[in-house]
Amino acid sequence: MPNEEIYGVDYSSNGGVSSTGDILCVEGLENAKQAIRNALITPLGSYPSVDDEYGSEIYTLQGEDLTSNQLQALTVHIQNGLLKEERVKEIQNIELKLEPEGLKAYLHVLLVNDAEEEMTLDMEDLYG
Repeated sequence: MPNEEIYGVDYSSNGGVSSTGDILCVEGLENAKQAIRNALITPLGSYPSVDDEYGSEIYTLQGEDLTSNQLQALTVHIQNGLLKEERVKEIQNIELKLEPEGLKAYLHVLLVNDAEEEMTLDMEDLYG
């Protein structure tokens, strides 16, 4: 089964447009990664008329000091968000690192077609 059937097709959320002015689309594996990222960075309950369970709770810690307890809570919020995503079969690893340019979340997941994917979430807008 082609990845487009498994992971779908959607508009690109990076704001890109084609030379003819059409909104770019992402499909297959790139769409799965975009959907996962979008769900994680969207505050839970942002779209109550569509799906009040869409999003994650990573924003609940915004503005707080990054103590070890806060980092553990953030990891749990990311894990909970990943578990709601239908394209994710298994979470293999979540690692948070405070780097010079800000906090980053490194995710290693197994998707529903057994594709292993590593993703990086830039958390600097939340915890910069």
